[in-house]
Amino acid sequence: MAILHSLPVSSGNRTIARVDLARRVLGCETYSIANLYPEPLPNVNGIGRSDEAIWVRGRSEIERQLSRGDCSDVLLGYGVQEPVGAARQPFRDQLRWLQGELSASSARVWVFGGRPTHPSRWQRVAHRHAPGGGVDALAAVLLAPYSL
Repeated sequence: MAILHSLPVSSGNRTIARVDLARRVLGCETYSIANLYPEPLPNVNGIGRSDEAIWVRGRSEIERQLSRGDCSDVLLGYGVQEPVGAARQPFRDQLRWLQGELSASSARVWVFGGRPTHPSRWQRVAHRHAPGGGVDALAAVLLAPYSL
């Protein structure tokens, strides 16, 4: 299972391909994607003040995916930049909730490059850690367990 930030505003094909690559590296047969904020956002600062129902929907989907019998691994890919202004606290609350859920889960938690980097940024991170290897050097940059 991959936990990302929000639904894509475009096709999301690159993100899906990279999550599938991580699935193969981790040796998982299947994968699913859930989002902290299950609506499309052009960037992290597009979150509004009255979005509590959207955050709750994200929690429900994450809980559903974590409870699947085949969910042995969780890849955190929601990004490393927090929103600013009024959106910051709801985002932090969601991460605090997620930390509790993952701590109670038996799933192994993974991140890319030591942080919950979004898959669209993996190529930059992979280049820093394994120059010339590209995103295919994923195994060298995927780290577990991640300390919540």
